[in-house]
Amino acid sequence: MPATFLYCGIDISGTTIDICIQTSNQTFEHHQLPNTAAGFKALLKLCPGDYWFVMEGTGAFHLPLCFYLHQKQSKYSVVNALQIKRYIQMHLERSKTDKIDAKHICMYGIERHPAQYEMPCEQYFECKTLNNAIETLTQEITSFSNKIYALQQLKVDNTVVQKTYSSIVKNLRLELKKLEQALAQKLHAWQPDLVEQVSSVKGIGKRATAILIVFTQGFKHTHTYQQLISYAGLSPKEFTSGKSIRGKVRISKIGGKQLRHTLYMCALNAKATNAGCKELYDRLVGKGKNKKLAIIAVCNKLLKQVFGVVQSGILYQDNFCKKTA
Repeated sequence: MPATFLYCGIDISGTTIDICIQTSNQTFEHHQLPNTAAGFKALLKLCPGDYWFVMEGTGAFHLPLCFYLHQKQSKYSVVNALQIKRYIQMHLERSKTDKIDAKHICMYGIERHPAQYEMPCEQYFECKTLNNAIETLTQEITSFSNKIYALQQLKVDNTVVQKTYSSIVKNLRLELKKLEQALAQKLHAWQPDLVEQVSSVKGIGKRATAILIVFTQGFKHTHTYQQLISYAGLSPKEFTSGKSIRGKVRISKIGGKQLRHTLYMCALNAKATNAGCKELYDRLVGKGKNKKLAIIAVCNKLLKQVFGVVQSGILYQDNFCKKTA
């Protein structure tokens, strides 16, 4: 990255963007602009020439600015929000305002030189939107189903409420089915080979296939199976210090919660239907390991198998190792 770049830190909310601009004499300027096309245009006027924009990922609020900067061929980075949070905490900042956050984001850019953001393709955003909607409806169906069950335990007349909740659940399931069909069509149009390869692994169903492809952007940046395991938050986390602290080794859970939850359900099926996973599960349980620990090991095994078929382009076979031995 050329040393001539100056940095502009951007803290984004739903209606405004607070910017902190590094000047040529190493001072900072603060401005607040609307989170609109007019505000983005004013931003580029305030930062002419070689400026590198740095912002944190904020769900959907940062995306309009990303699209605008991408269209204008500007240099910009999108940093994980947790990284920015820890960076601010590292500086022992006591107050939190949009102005302060924008300055720390600018300082983060100056010190860390984050990589340029690679704009995903349009198909990715379409599939991600559908996937998020499916997850939301699934949670709502579970919530209302639990409410119905709770009402059934009461010794009072609540027939009207139960009928209302049941009607909502029925409609949600119909809409969920439509979204799942739409996502399947989008995935087949975007990544037909990946859909076939990932779904060939026994234990990986349609939902897990969709989540794996969407969350990894079609395995675009996944170069090792360790990266895939870490992305799911299933990598081991050790907690020891000196002679006195000896914590248990656990999974980190720093990663995709939705992916991890879905993989756990897949592992419950794979330990019975997938030869490699069944052998692993039985061996660990036979050694006296906790069954939940064995299930987590099966999750990792599934991710290794998925990565293997994606990298090789060969569909999963239970007896593949035996044939090549």
